[in-house]
Amino acid sequence: MFNWNLPNFGPAVFLLILWEAFWKGIGLWKSAKRGDTLWFIAIFLINLFGILPIFYLWRTKQLKGVVIDFQNFFKSKFKGK
Repeated sequence: MFNWNLPNFGPAVFLLILWEAFWKGIGLWKSAKRGDTLWFIAIFLINLFGILPIFYLWRTKQLKGVVIDFQNFFKSKFKGK
């Protein structure tokens, strides 16, 4: 009935899903290790494209460590290439 000719957003949506899963995983892991139950529940229930987990990591001064670990991981993987 309707032919709206919408663009294909498949790759963009896939990248957003990966982005959200990465930051949500880091936020959930760190909040569970610290025993921050309310933050864990909020991060688990609210999907804001990684904004809430990134805010939590920044607020608890853990974001810099995550970024450094992430950089070191990629440096070690691509060091000889």
